[in-house]
Amino acid sequence: MYQTYIFDLYGTLIDIETDEENPEVWERLALHFGYHRMAVTGAELQERFLLERDTQLAEAAKNCQFPDFVMEEVFRSIARQWGENPSEAWLQETVRWLRTLSMIHISLYDGVPEILQSLREQGKKVFLLSNGQKTFIEAELTMLGIIQQFDGIAISSVAGVSKPDPLFYRYLAATYHADLSSAIMIGNDPRTDIEGALSVGIDSCYIHTASSPSNMEVRSNILIWDGDLRQIPGWKQ
Repeated sequence: MYQTYIFDLYGTLIDIETDEENPEVWERLALHFGYHRMAVTGAELQERFLLERDTQLAEAAKNCQFPDFVMEEVFRSIARQWGENPSEAWLQETVRWLRTLSMIHISLYDGVPEILQSLREQGKKVFLLSNGQKTFIEAELTMLGIIQQFDGIAISSVAGVSKPDPLFYRYLAATYHADLSSAIMIGNDPRTDIEGALSVGIDSCYIHTASSPSNMEVRSNILIWDGDLRQIPGWKQ
């Protein structure tokens, strides 16, 4: 049986829906900038954000195939266009504002606390390997009460590389001493989670949820098509 469990986060443990494309989100975030002497429309702010994000991704792509960016650094660059030098606290607050303004729904999938606790009680090593931003991932793990259930939390914005890049899996192993030789990857995305696991030679368990991409081939050792996380192997004592 597996001794190392590597979980994806969004769409696997957390059921989430966001809409960062909604113009109203950017209009409201523009008010936050206006409060700090940076007058900007929502459309202009979104345009500047996407341009700076893509610039960061292009720079990071020099070092890996699937790069990631740091959202605070995007907002720092934008603020400097007005001659501002924002504090780290303001940058983190701005990231949280964008996240909360775009949030439609967030909750744990059924059985998540029970499964994670059972794995830990059995002496299994439990890791999180998530694409996303450190500032809101850690906040949401804390809010939902599961941040203490992991032996290591690897986040793409920190690593500078994202799934399915094998470098991200190696980052997890190097940073948190995750034993990939005894590991299984559990995720809901055939490309980022399942192909990523395949690229480093570890088994995988695909769980199909509402946010899973459609019409994609799934090359996984274990297939769960009804979204029931309690069907993953080895968590029951």
